Amino acid sequence: MEFKDLFSQAVSKNFRRGDVVYRAGETPQNIYFVESGLVGLGLWGESGKDHLVRLFREGQIFGHRSLFANEPYHATATVIDDSVLRVMNKNEMRQQMKGNCDLAEMLLQTLAVELRRAEAKQLTLSEKDAPARIAEAVVYLKELHPDYSWTRQEIADFCGTTTPTVIRTLARFVEDGLIEQRGREIIILDKKNLLAQG
Repeated sequence: MEFKDLFSQAVSKNFRRGDVVYRAGETPQNIYFVESGLVGLGLWGESGKDHLVRLFREGQIFGHRSLFANEPYHATATVIDDSVLRVMNKNEMRQQMKGNCDLAEMLLQTLAVELRRAEAKQLTLSEKDAPARIAEAVVYLKELHPDYSWTRQEIADFCGTTTPTVIRTLARFVEDGLIEQRGREIIILDKKNLLAQG
């Protein structure tokens, strides 16, 4: 079983860039499947700044952790690129899960993978300097959604630094022949040496 099959009969909704799917503090009612597009999960820091902490692309689900934990959403889900989402309410999901070991295993595997990625990201933030984090973020974001032109602020939010630091670091990467910039678009020229930064 795949999530695409599970959500094949779920309600389909179109979202535009900037639309909020749900806000931090709201009570979870649904689980979402990304049929197309890109959705970001943002957390407000103590400084009052929004931090992009996770991204969901085509074929992934989101909103499930808070639903299964029976607690309010801890972050706000915002559409990064025009998206089509399939929406299943919690009662429908519970019906699907009854006696369905394959679905339960798939959901547990999804949660386990997300936990591993969160732990790896935390380690990167604590041990690597800004250029290394920016290099990894650029590679990850470009591979995640190649056709999207990532803003410098989105890159900064994702790797835990400031927009001016990202701008300066990307300029250095250009000088070193690692990337090329065409407006907002970033073209990776030397992935191996880009990832060796820091």
